[in-house]
Amino acid sequence: MNSEITIVDINPLPKMQLFVILIVLISEMSSLIYITPFLPFMIESFGVEEKNIGYYSGSIISSYMVGQFFSNIIWGYISERIGIKPVIMFGLLSSSICTFIFGFSKNLTWVITTRLVQGLLSGNLGVTKTYLYLITDKSNEAKAFSVFPVGMCIGSIIAPAIGGLLETPSKIWPSIGENDLLFIYPYLLPSIIISILPLIGFIIAGLYVKESYKNRTEEFTDINITTSEHNAIIAKSLFTKNIVLTILLYLNIRFTMIGSDNLFPLLLATSKKNRGLGFSTNQIGLIYVISASILMGYSIIVIPYLKNKLGTYKLFLIAQFLFPISIFSISLLSNMNNINNISLLIISSIFFIIKASIGSISIILINIMINNSVEKKYLGRINGISQSFAALGSIIGPILSGIAYSWSLKNDNFFPLNIHFSFTLFAVISVLNIMATALLDNSINNRIN
Repeated sequence: MNSEITIVDINPLPKMQLFVILIVLISEMSSLIYITPFLPFMIESFGVEEKNIGYYSGSIISSYMVGQFFSNIIWGYISERIGIKPVIMFGLLSSSICTFIFGFSKNLTWVITTRLVQGLLSGNLGVTKTYLYLITDKSNEAKAFSVFPVGMCIGSIIAPAIGGLLETPSKIWPSIGENDLLFIYPYLLPSIIISILPLIGFIIAGLYVKESYKNRTEEFTDINITTSEHNAIIAKSLFTKNIVLTILLYLNIRFTMIGSDNLFPLLLATSKKNRGLGFSTNQIGLIYVISASILMGYSIIVIPYLKNKLGTYKLFLIAQFLFPISIFSISLLSNMNNINNISLLIISSIFFIIKASIGSISIILINIMINNSVEKKYLGRINGISQSFAALGSIIGPILSGIAYSWSLKNDNFFPLNIHFSFTLFAVISVLNIMATALLDNSINNRIN
């Protein structure tokens, strides 16, 4: 497959619109991941034993994606009919409300239900991809789509820090008594703080998002064509070889990425007697802050440069070869848990940065390739469909990783069936992406129209 020609002249980006999308993504990601540092401890506070925490951790993380799986196709289609702006604003407002309600969690049922509803009511992860593609061109699309990992990184700096530092505020402020609201609901304070972010995003989106795409009607190009024939033409346009392959690739990328991402804090929080690293919530939050700070600059500078130098397809293929290695490497931290905590914290951050940097390349480029595979008038629904499949991968990934991780702790078998098992499993599954990438057509490097 031929790579793209290096682009010299890069058209300027619509900075204000990109800033708005960045705020939207920071808001969405913050409300999604702020629970990460305290989730294992939260589950344990519900009376769950340490060796079973992985089962419930995966279910909680996946519950948001279950909602996304069922709703993203609908939100994508709605964005074509009424426009992107109202869909973005509704998603932000619902995220704010659901995050606030999550703060009153006292049992697993409340936690899972709240996250499920939040996933159902927001289609922003898919809709913003359509919006970005419509306001950019081939010369600047990589830099524009880098707002996704940048938004994730900023959210990864802000949200875990807030979640890790402000959960159970009675530990920080002894003046909080047993009858105080923040004592009864130890996760309410970080939830209130995080819920403000999408509310700010809602206001900014209302002021500055410019509607770039409405497809309220689909006109027949031939008055003699029947409705069924028209639908067949649309289906043929929507499900080409490249579209099907890129959507399946996106599914497996999210499956292996989110699944292995769920394993990382589990390994960090697991006690050293069970071959984990024994880190506290503050230490886990610090690792995310360090990693996200570095990944932010990497996504803005390095990925667009590599994409323009190597081409979309070639860079994507290289990332698929490296990703399985980076996943398995995380498990090697368990063999280092006898060194001092500062060294272990630094090494953990390095391993996570390597894995996340390869994952960022994959996420940016697969979304560009999905959009390159379809006509603009169908971008909304294709991004909705692809995001639903990605959500499916994000549902199964954490559940499987949690089950595999808990199984490995309970059985403690020989390698690779010991604590390395779950990481090895996801590394092997990610190899499938190499084979699927090889089947893509040359046209994947270029936009259709």
